Order: sequence, then structure tokens, then C-alpha cells
Amino acid sequence: MLDFSSLSDPTARVYTIDLNQTDPVRLASRLYQANPRQRPQLLIDCQHLECLRTRGVSHLASQLLLTRQAGADILLYNVDTVLCRILRLLQLHHLFRVIPAPTA
Repeated sequence: MLDFSSLSDPTARVYTIDLNQTDPVRLASRLYQANPRQRPQLLIDCQHLECLRTRGVSHLASQLLLTRQAGADILLYNVDTVLCRILRLLQLHHLFRVIPAPTA
């Protein structure tokens, strides 16, 4: 169960998106343009991201930064320890809400 209290604006609309199927930058831009007074909240499950295997973490970081610049707040969940460590090393963990994957 996700704790939605970690979102920057708990009254905002929350959208769960699949980065394997959705262009997050375009979606964020459209949602923000539709209501510029309220940033959309995008929940991204990092457990099965194809782009990490095919394009690498730099592509993911770039997409997340562009999505944030387009007007959305981002919550990353099911973040494995490697990706969590990389986000910290790149100092991106301050820009996105990061929820680590549950440990077994």
C-alpha cells in the first residue's frame, strides 16, 4: 500500500503511468496546461522499466527531469536499491519522491 501523504499536494489528481507505454513529458505537459494552478502527480512503478535495460539510467533520469520541467510532480515507487543509490549519487532524490521496493 502506498502512502499518499508523501505527495507534495495531497489534494492534487494522481495519475499512475506506465513508462513502458506512455510519454511522460507529453502527458505532464497536457495535464499541466489543462490546469496550470495544480501540478499533476505522476506515480511511476520502477519495478519493470524497460528503458533501464534498453537505454540506461541516464535516459530515465532525463525523462524524469523533463517530465518535472513540463509541470508534474513525480513519485517513484518499487525503486530497487541500485536505482535508489544512483538517484542519490546524482542528487535527484531531492527532486522526486522515492519509495524503495519492499524487502522480502
